[in-house]
Amino acid sequence: MKLRLTIAVLAALMLCYVVAGAPPVGLLFKPSVIGGGLALKPITYHWANRLDRAIPDAELLASRFYVLVLAAISLAAGGLVFRGARDGKGFAFVLGWSVALLVILLYAQTEAFYTVG
Repeated sequence: MKLRLTIAVLAALMLCYVVAGAPPVGLLFKPSVIGGGLALKPITYHWANRLDRAIPDAELLASRFYVLVLAAISLAAGGLVFRGARDGKGFAFVLGWSVALLVILLYAQTEAFYTVG
């Protein structure tokens, strides 16, 4: 069971990496890329926002990896909810992830201010 879960997690990470455009691995560990991913910058970017235009293209595209990882974790949590999450571990994961996602969405909302001009 643990081997199957490990393989599924690695496959999901590789899929997220490939779909994000296979950015350089060193770029994925930059604090600005991680912050941009957690702030959901790739999906809240707006061309008229001068602060968004200041983000280097490579960093913006690399932060897509973190948005895709968040989506994959949410998909796993949704699967546990639909399955019924009969055990305590599954319920704790879903509850913990829902609180974490709430915090991430609140952070994204505070970071998605628009400075046009």
